[in-house]
Amino acid sequence: MTTASSRLNRCEAPAQQPLPKRLMQFFLAFGITITFIYGVLPAITASVPILSRMHNSLSQNGIDPSRYYYTDVEQVAEGEHYIENALK
Repeated sequence: MTTASSRLNRCEAPAQQPLPKRLMQFFLAFGITITFIYGVLPAITASVPILSRMHNSLSQNGIDPSRYYYTDVEQVAEGEHYIENALK
């Protein structure tokens, strides 16, 4: 039979790790993430032909796929113009 105090002891949060260990884990995770984003992903893009073609096409047209709004890209203006005329 369990008592209320033994149930409370099981529900307590575990003790925090020391600050130096947490900082080391943070910087290790941060370093792995940065290496993956700027090392592994570009290598995959360069080694897969379809991704390489897509990357070259985006670069040649001045399109940054990480942007949300493409108001300064000529192709977007052409597309908007086409849609406006097609809907009239």
